[in-house]
Amino acid sequence: MLNIKKRKKTIIFVISLLLLIAAILAIRILAARGNSSAANVPYTVLSKTELINSISVSGTIESANAQNVYSTLTYPVEEIYVSVGDQVAMGDLLAKLDTASLELDIAQQKARMLNNSGMNGELINAESALKTAGVDLQTKMTTYEDNKILFESGYISAQELSQSETNYSLSAEAYDKALSSLDATKNRVEQENNTQRIALQKLEKNLADSIIKAPLDGMVTAVNAKVGASGNGLLFVIEDTENLIITTYVKEYDIGQVQQGQMVTIRSDATGNSVFRGKIIKIAPTSAKSATGETIVSSTVEFETQIAVLDHGAGLKIGMNTRLNIILEERADLYVVPYDAVTVNADGQSIVYVITEEQEKQIVKELVVETGMETDFYTEVSGEGLSDGVMVVNDAISVNAGDIVGRDVGGSNRGLMPGMRPPR
Repeated sequence: MLNIKKRKKTIIFVISLLLLIAAILAIRILAARGNSSAANVPYTVLSKTELINSISVSGTIESANAQNVYSTLTYPVEEIYVSVGDQVAMGDLLAKLDTASLELDIAQQKARMLNNSGMNGELINAESALKTAGVDLQTKMTTYEDNKILFESGYISAQELSQSETNYSLSAEAYDKALSSLDATKNRVEQENNTQRIALQKLEKNLADSIIKAPLDGMVTAVNAKVGASGNGLLFVIEDTENLIITTYVKEYDIGQVQQGQMVTIRSDATGNSVFRGKIIKIAPTSAKSATGETIVSSTVEFETQIAVLDHGAGLKIGMNTRLNIILEERADLYVVPYDAVTVNADGQSIVYVITEEQEKQIVKELVVETGMETDFYTEVSGEGLSDGVMVVNDAISVNAGDIVGRDVGGSNRGLMPGMRPPR
């Protein structure tokens, strides 16, 4: 019986102790609600800076002026005068084809045209036949006209007059046939001459085209020609390596903000931290098309956009992949805080929470501000109480006015996020 009483006392003591501990914790929690300690709250130390609102895209560097050099001739390549990396000017020799057989064909064609005796003989015969028919026609016409006078004077019979008229008609028909034959012969001769002339022109053009020349100023970036191989197909690629463009694609929900002439910052993995300037020079009037020319129907609609690289000779090369920021808006000399640092108070005013020092304690206070330019990461703020060195809490919902922040607040963790530049 004594042991049971001792056990009951022990249980009661333990329960009382637990209740006491719970009460102490509750009191501390209630007290902390009115005067909490929030050490290591991330914050931003205000200083004037630049803010950039931009759209991020990517693209590959291309030449603004590039041309593939083709040949349709099958003659073998005789000589190659350039290598990859050579700078050439328009008209410079790139290669020469072996045209020994072509030159023989040209000589034969010229000889054929000079010795075109067959067609010339036909023309001479046709002209002679017309001349003979003309003399006969003139004779028969004169006889008929004389016989009409003789018949009226009674010197010849009607039968003789009729016969002379018939002879005249037959001679006229023969003359017409000879004239038609001459015209037809002339047409055949002219067609044959044209055919042979065109054939010669084609041969001579092939001879001229066998000398492969640069179609523009630029750098040789590909050489496919090989000595002894057929000259048919793609032989060289010439590209202007000074004037570069970047083709990118802007999504439907961004394209309304993009305009020709806007500046672009360009970065690439190959050039490290270097930033180059670009400018939008062309925006497609329609969304991307398929190979058949039809508008691509997709959940992601994109518009082709071309950007000219303004910094020439800056280390950017054709084929490099680039990261681009199309600058929509850019302002300087601003106070900027993280996007989540701004909230709205009960009166509908935009506010931030700042950390102030009072009686050796760092206390969170509410500060009414006006907001301006915004990006995906930052918001411009202005108003009384903002100055260089003011500490603004990065996440407004993480604190309340009156919170006490420990001395070791962790420092500013703002860094240089996209859309910001350090003060100059």
